[in-house]
Amino acid sequence: MAVDNYINLRNKKYPVIPKPVPHILVSTKKELHGWAKGKRECNVERMLINPYNGCSIGCFYCYSLSYPGYFQIFRNKGIIVVAENFDKVISEQLDSIDVATCGYLSPITDPFQPINSKYKLSEKIIDEFINRNIPIQVTTKSHIPNEVLDKIKIQKHSFIQVSILTFKERVRKMLVPKGANTDKLFDNIKRARERNIFSVARIDPIFPYVTDDFLILKNLVKKLKDSGVSHIVISILDIPLNMKYQVLKKISFYFGRKTAYNYKKLYVENIDGWLNAKIDYRRKVFDYMANLCDKENMSFALCMEYELRKDKICRLNKEFSNSINCDGTSIPVYIRKKDKFFPTCDCNGNCLDCKEAKCGIPDLAMGRKRDSKKNWNLNDYKRWSKQINQRKIKF
Repeated sequence: MAVDNYINLRNKKYPVIPKPVPHILVSTKKELHGWAKGKRECNVERMLINPYNGCSIGCFYCYSLSYPGYFQIFRNKGIIVVAENFDKVISEQLDSIDVATCGYLSPITDPFQPINSKYKLSEKIIDEFINRNIPIQVTTKSHIPNEVLDKIKIQKHSFIQVSILTFKERVRKMLVPKGANTDKLFDNIKRARERNIFSVARIDPIFPYVTDDFLILKNLVKKLKDSGVSHIVISILDIPLNMKYQVLKKISFYFGRKTAYNYKKLYVENIDGWLNAKIDYRRKVFDYMANLCDKENMSFALCMEYELRKDKICRLNKEFSNSINCDGTSIPVYIRKKDKFFPTCDCNGNCLDCKEAKCGIPDLAMGRKRDSKKNWNLNDYKRWSKQINQRKIKF
């Protein structure tokens, strides 16, 4: 793909910086925000952080390629948009609130992709959270620097999630071309265990007819357990409708026309603009993995898995998970006390299933106004800060 020397955005010309990967620097006012309140499965609330729009890890099925705005610059031109000085923006935002949930770095693009070696935004953002005693999780298919693990181990509720899709390195290179190899991914978990950091393994997504062999999955789970993982998260590949042609073309290229043909027969369930594998197939995999994790004394959860029932979108995690929280660990809401934040008592962070609002924030309990498609945003956190300051919250 030929890369432009400049990109015009909002009547302003931005020079394309070629190394370590083509990118532009854009000043940002984007805010910390939470999950959308409509079609949501994750029962824990998070402050979502994406310093990079676009990801050179190169997963052809990445749903971020279906997103509008800056993500289309990467999809069409191969250029990453870097949120310049985003750590300073986040610092100001954290100082403007008195209630915080665990930070999530990053829900969409990899925080340790090659561009991070130049700007270190992920490390700087982690500092902003840890310095205020706010927990943060990192989710990656890349090598996690020791520096990051040393920071995370300081904060009680911070943890890591590592995406490991398969044992087979040849297949891994097709699915995650620029990610860390399997040995390095397991080394992330090993080094986290040495520091007593809670580790989650994401077999996410599982690819039908490619990585769904039950015996191979069984061996993968056992190796993950032996490496120090106690919680497994899985999903089955789903395909945004506007990426259907692109994904099936890649499936055919890597795994053959017959596999692509089987995908066309399997992916017939349209749930809110996303093609999902038939529910009978998905339930079979979920049931096997849930029982396997039970036998291995590991906790288990699904990620973004739904079923249509009488035209109603129903989340499946509650049916198959054996964990209170989908991350396998309980992280309470944090409240400011002077210049630091501290966990609220009697809160295990399972907001979507919480009725009592033990944190003192009624909006968070049961995901209030779940029919709305808007995210919780910074103004909501400021509003909640006023609410908790009017109440006596126990620490």
